[in-house]
Amino acid sequence: MRIFSKTACLLLFFSHLAVETPAQQEIRSAKKIESLLRKTSSEVADACIKLVIRDTVADRDFGGFSGVIVSSDGTILTAAHSVQPNHRYRVEFPDGQKGIATALGKIALDAENKQFDLAMLKMEGKGSWPFVMMADNRALILGEGCLAISYPGSFFQTKPNLRFGRLTNLDAGDGLIESTCKMEPGDSGGALFDLQGKLIGIRDKIQVNEDENFDIPVNLFRQYWSALQKPVNYRRLPAAEPLPPVMENKRFTVASPAHFSQFGLKFTNQVTTLHSTKGNAQQQIQATEISMEQKGRQQILWLSKSSMLGEQPWMMYNGAKIQLNVISRDPDNDLVLLSAPDSINNFHGLKLGKVKYKPLSPVDLGRFLYSPISPEDCKTGIISTGEIKLPLLFSRAQLGALVFEEAGKMMVKDIAQNYPAEQVLKIGDQIISINGKVIPNEQVYQQEMNGLVMGDHLTLGIIRNHKTSIVDLDFKERPTRDIAQRYKGKRSLRSDGFEKVFVQDAAIRSDECGGPVFDRNGNFMGINIARHSRTATIILPLDVIQKSIAKMMDSAKS
Repeated sequence: MRIFSKTACLLLFFSHLAVETPAQQEIRSAKKIESLLRKTSSEVADACIKLVIRDTVADRDFGGFSGVIVSSDGTILTAAHSVQPNHRYRVEFPDGQKGIATALGKIALDAENKQFDLAMLKMEGKGSWPFVMMADNRALILGEGCLAISYPGSFFQTKPNLRFGRLTNLDAGDGLIESTCKMEPGDSGGALFDLQGKLIGIRDKIQVNEDENFDIPVNLFRQYWSALQKPVNYRRLPAAEPLPPVMENKRFTVASPAHFSQFGLKFTNQVTTLHSTKGNAQQQIQATEISMEQKGRQQILWLSKSSMLGEQPWMMYNGAKIQLNVISRDPDNDLVLLSAPDSINNFHGLKLGKVKYKPLSPVDLGRFLYSPISPEDCKTGIISTGEIKLPLLFSRAQLGALVFEEAGKMMVKDIAQNYPAEQVLKIGDQIISINGKVIPNEQVYQQEMNGLVMGDHLTLGIIRNHKTSIVDLDFKERPTRDIAQRYKGKRSLRSDGFEKVFVQDAAIRSDECGGPVFDRNGNFMGINIARHSRTATIILPLDVIQKSIAKMMDSAKS
């Protein structure tokens, strides 16, 4: 890439601004939107970076956020609440390359009826860095399509996540623009693009409603460009620079999600709602109807999310309650396979044995996905990531007890507040068994505890005051005041610990998981296995499902 002088770079930033009337075009074709998303992401993703905060004393990373490069000499825009002037940050590019950036100016204050949360950094060293062009916020229109590219904190991945949405407010009353492009911690400072691949905003904050996401307009960075190039934490608003005339001549609005979701309603006959009791609670979850050939005839089975299904599941069929049989469970993929009595008919099911798996490639990013929920409801999203490994982290069960081996006994030394241990244990208890297994030492204790995930039941054998007893608890979701965790769908208790998944940005509720996912051509893409975060629903791809079914069928035979 060519090296530009500062003057040339500034001319590039502003050269696309002149007086013209925007031409509005509404896009109602999913195929057309996919094409625009693919083109935009391929052109700009290399400039969308992760910024990592490094504790050099403790020699560890302790936080990260997002940013975007807007000049070939390495000028970076991000949100001010993540940085401090003159501090250095590690820069990680999507292709795995790394660098260092130094924070320049920061404006984090409320003034002139606007919220200012602007920060600028600069790459260290010489180089021709990938960069994006900026649009002009004055040319934006309501309903315009937009694409967010950033690094959500609930993922520890080298590549960013994509999210698609529409502009819903061009001035939310505080100078920010509002869209349905979902955001979560870690996305702060990331990029929001229009469908022409121009930067229109920097990711900033959220409300509880998943469709309320707020971005800093890039025009604010333009107005305070000179001030932000100085390493100053401004306590009052610096002098602004005038904006040149507007020159945008083509804008894209997109149809509402309801328009696109109509396509997926044709697949709702592949979805069944399952009911069960787990502990003392009644719960429901979706299931995917599949057809398997058994002894020369087709048998209808149901595939669902194991951790959300008790041992006596049932469904409603023609107004009657039908008990289902659990054939087998696959804890690695959190899947369960079920069958119904032979009297059940009029089901067709997906013939997964005849479907050929095709691995995702970079060109698949941005493709529309359809998740049928009920005869009246289908949710749409886009493919946000390629296939990734999602290690067990958020779903790991946390007892909240400090347990040490002492003279050959596993003794409770401390108990954390607001954790499950507080309900059943006391300091000084001796733990002698976990789920019926004798615990002779600390190694066995850690091994058994590390195998537990959220949603699991735990039975502990303990000795207290020289008396042996049994205590039981369930690992349930803990209350939180974190606004990023209070979305309607709620994180699934088991939301990670998968060898291969991919991500979509549809807002699937945790009790709507287990159902199938299709692309706009009607191809079966996988099963929604978990709601992972405010921005992400996790999908098990076809090949994982096929192998899991074969494994469960073999297990049932043996």
